[in-house]
Amino acid sequence: MRTRALIFVACTLATVLAGSSAAQQVPSVRSPVRVSWVTVTIQGTSNRGTFLASTRTVRVARVQLAEPRSGDILEHVLRPGGFDAFDVSLPVMTLTSPDEGADDYIHRSLKADTHPEIRFRLRSTTEGVADAMGYVHLNATGLLTVAGVDREVTLNVRARRANQSLLVEGSTDLLMTDFGVQPPKGPLGMLQTDPLIRVRVYLVVTQGK
Repeated sequence: MRTRALIFVACTLATVLAGSSAAQQVPSVRSPVRVSWVTVTIQGTSNRGTFLASTRTVRVARVQLAEPRSGDILEHVLRPGGFDAFDVSLPVMTLTSPDEGADDYIHRSLKADTHPEIRFRLRSTTEGVADAMGYVHLNATGLLTVAGVDREVTLNVRARRANQSLLVEGSTDLLMTDFGVQPPKGPLGMLQTDPLIRVRVYLVVTQGK
């Protein structure tokens, strides 16, 4: 069950392991699994209401499956010892917002000029618990690097096998100030944002070709 948890979390964070019509690919390591649909969002609140930023671009630095591998990779990674490691990063400049002028504030607040990537390295997971709908719920812990600052974080993940795909959702709440990031502000203090944000990931994972 721990190995199943690891692959679910890895897939949650690997928002682009291979290109598709819905997910933009950044050159990365070759992987035996691919993402056919993905959205990553960052949501927070301000004195103007809810703000949102999103991306469909993630770079995979390391993905490692245990040997020997079976023909059905998705079945293989669900078996004990099937999945070993995962390291993924997100280019800060790919985060965009539907709010006019918000992109620049977001990029500057995350110090994109000196720290262009947000990185997550998976470390451990709790035992997965299945619900009546067939989803496996678990917590995952890893090292998150934002603006050059490392912090251990925990993700809430649920995932379900659907024929030849894995349906995965993940979320976590973060304080920007824990990473030395000041919440975005507008001119003359007209925009005030809460340091608490929620990160969500939605994706469909299939076997690579």
